[in-house]
Amino acid sequence: MARKVFKSILSVAILVLLVTSFFIVNEMYRSFTNSQLEVLHGQAKVIAYGINKDGLQFIDQLDDADYRITIINKEGDVIYDNIDNDINTMDNHLDREEVIQAFSEGYGSSIRQSSTLMERYIYTAILLTDGNVIRLASTYPSIYHFLTLIAQPLLVIILLIILISLYSAYKLANRIVKPLNEIDTDTPDQVPYIEIRPIMEKLSAQKKMIEHDRETLRRKRQEFETITANMNEGLVLLNDEMIVIDINRSAQAILQTDEDLIGRKISEIKNYDKLSPLFEDALLGHRSTNKVKINGKRYDAEASPVEMDKEVIGIVLFLFDDSFKEANEVIRKEFASNVSHELKTPLQTISGYSELLKNGFVRQEDQEEFADKIYLESQRMMKLIEDVIKLSHLDNDELQIRKEKIDLNEICSSAVETIRKDKIDDIELVYEGQEAIVYGNRELIESIVFNLCENAIRYNVENGKVFVKVFCENESSVLEVKDTGIGIEKKDHERIFERFYRVDKSRSKNTGGTGLGLSIVKHACILNNAKIELESKPGKGSTFRVVFPKA
Repeated sequence: MARKVFKSILSVAILVLLVTSFFIVNEMYRSFTNSQLEVLHGQAKVIAYGINKDGLQFIDQLDDADYRITIINKEGDVIYDNIDNDINTMDNHLDREEVIQAFSEGYGSSIRQSSTLMERYIYTAILLTDGNVIRLASTYPSIYHFLTLIAQPLLVIILLIILISLYSAYKLANRIVKPLNEIDTDTPDQVPYIEIRPIMEKLSAQKKMIEHDRETLRRKRQEFETITANMNEGLVLLNDEMIVIDINRSAQAILQTDEDLIGRKISEIKNYDKLSPLFEDALLGHRSTNKVKINGKRYDAEASPVEMDKEVIGIVLFLFDDSFKEANEVIRKEFASNVSHELKTPLQTISGYSELLKNGFVRQEDQEEFADKIYLESQRMMKLIEDVIKLSHLDNDELQIRKEKIDLNEICSSAVETIRKDKIDDIELVYEGQEAIVYGNRELIESIVFNLCENAIRYNVENGKVFVKVFCENESSVLEVKDTGIGIEKKDHERIFERFYRVDKSRSKNTGGTGLGLSIVKHACILNNAKIELESKPGKGSTFRVVFPKA
């Protein structure tokens, strides 16, 4: 901008300089011409006065003049000329402008160009008392000659003025632009020029809107990356030029590539020929599916066009591993079997104790014990059913959860106080926290805290401790639950998040565990864009860390 302002100021200065120079030179030349004309007129009046008084002999008394004297009679013939003695050969002068004016008005003058561009002729004529006209003629420089005479000082002046203009334009441009460069869009009321305040107010409002949109996009992007990163299915996003916009980890593993593929053509992958028919159909606006074999494994591949205004602007490629279908079927059967088994045990206990009570086979003093047993088993069964329903609810693809900005420290401290009120016998629960604002669902985050704390208490040792801590780390808010319990072997670290998987089955059942707590935690973490980490060794206790992105 400074360069444009500088050029504009300099251009105006040079234009004004040239126009001013033109008018000054023109005015000087006009003034010079008038002065020449006045001098010649004065000489003509003196000579005319002398001739009227003394006759033509007055001219003979004059020194050699640097002008031409000519006397013309009423017929236009030259009767005297101080330069050309052969007056008989001279043309008639009645058609000359200055002569015509002198005969009619007593005085006349005119200016004519010479045969060269460097000189001009100036004429002055006066009517004598005898009826003849005396004419004086002189030469003076033309405008071109005049310019050559003043060219050197004029150029020096122009160059000096240009240099001054350059310096002034540079300083003025910087003085104008510097306040503009220092403008803070966050304070539009403090702009240096009141004329641009409306623009700055609009820019400030737009900046806030853009920052809000960027934050929304960042959150959406983070949610998308969290979800796609944990997908077992391969996902590839392409634009209409078949350039990769995004690719998740599963797709990278399937196609044996990495994130470097982003921004490059999908045709660069080695298995492109197996997928190209799908892309061709998708570019034509058709959803296409096919089974393909990549690296010895079979996948269900689906390419769907992304359309806008009936034009294909991109393609979404999904790769489904067939083996997952079998694994999911096994999990479904195992889940049904586990639920049946988990429900069967308390039901058998309740049924057996109830039958004994009904048939009167229980002594009066033992009836209260049997009733307590029936109550505990029914509570265990209800807890199992509640967890199964909650997990099924979290598994629902159409689940819509309401998210808000909440203080993780507030939720955790409240949950710890609630757990302390229950009977945790010899387990000491220690809490430490600081404000940590996250964006998530309050109910799901509470379930994460309760399940992790209950799990830490359940699998702890006698007189053990549970340390719950909330803190901020880099751009994340962290919930950490650490216990002094039995610990978990490395081989079980992944499996403990499976449904009904227990490291110590007898201990879990004795303490009322359903085997679904950590599965609920894992699903709740995914839905809140959080990541769960585990550090544990047998006999050394366990540390669960849930990392939330900062709101």
